[in-house]
Amino acid sequence: MKNIRVLVTGGGSGVGQGIIKALRISGLPVTVVSGDIAPLNAGLFLADEATLIPRVEDADALERFVVLLSQGGFHMVMIGSEFDLAFFSRHRDTIEARTGCKVMASPLSTVEMANDKWLTTEFLRTNGLPHAAACLPAHADEAAAWAAANGYPVVLKSRTGTSSRNVHIVKDEADLRRLFSLVPNLMLQAFAGSEGDGLAHEYTCAVFRAADGSLLGPLTARRTLRGGSSWVVEVGDYHWLHPMLLAIGERVPSLGSLNVQLRDGPDGPIPFELNARFSGTTAVRAHFGFNEPAFALRSYLLGETLAPPRIGSGLALRYLEEVFLDGVAATELDHALPRGVVRDWT
Repeated sequence: MKNIRVLVTGGGSGVGQGIIKALRISGLPVTVVSGDIAPLNAGLFLADEATLIPRVEDADALERFVVLLSQGGFHMVMIGSEFDLAFFSRHRDTIEARTGCKVMASPLSTVEMANDKWLTTEFLRTNGLPHAAACLPAHADEAAAWAAANGYPVVLKSRTGTSSRNVHIVKDEADLRRLFSLVPNLMLQAFAGSEGDGLAHEYTCAVFRAADGSLLGPLTARRTLRGGSSWVVEVGDYHWLHPMLLAIGERVPSLGSLNVQLRDGPDGPIPFELNARFSGTTAVRAHFGFNEPAFALRSYLLGETLAPPRIGSGLALRYLEEVFLDGVAATELDHALPRGVVRDWT
């Protein structure tokens, strides 16, 4: 295939930007089109082309995407926004049949399980996999009783959501009662792993399911967080995590990337979150040899048999960057999306 056209939704998000970067170093003849619902997103201006896309909540979103993908000659759509994932999973067969464009989205049941942290815990528990005990307390008294029985600290969090929003590490009953009414659709979970926020505590890992059903990886990395996103990432061969990650990968009916967030401690590694999608560290993984967007194109579009990747090791330290649109007013972006410039500051 001489020119592979890929639409990346959520092009302005961290995940979308990571997909775009990974495609840039894929070595494949790819035209990357960044799509987002709003024009003031830096990721729109770093791809080969850019387009504004419908909100998936819109009543006519499916028809508009069918037109967009058909007229744009796209070969694959990659989901960079968590808000888009269930939509594309639900309509994957329809979109592929009507447009010929491949949709990189796991089955809807998998997406719904991964999007709901309670269902994730239940999936791990019923499959005999490590997990942190959890409950769905109906009121603060029930939550306090459960926490007293299981011991503090506990994690009070919303069943849905990302980037650590509505997640609280609760160390005593007073805090639990104070926070209880502030967290929507909540669950309570035992704290997994050792306390602390250094690199030795939390890991972000992945396996990739190819079109022939085989698994690539795992990719293992430890990290620190800032604002709910990975900030310092150290990719390495944390081999004691491999058996558990492969066991999860075998049991989850995923398509493409499956991310596993876990904490390590005296009781061994305990996963607390699964994401059936590309990760916010997609670009970091690609740099170290685990290029999931490239795997997706080679396996699901080109029909190649993927060899085990050579995964390197090292650190990724994140920082802020600017995209410049010289001489452009914000109001003009409703009509045209020019290519932006990132200066070489070195």
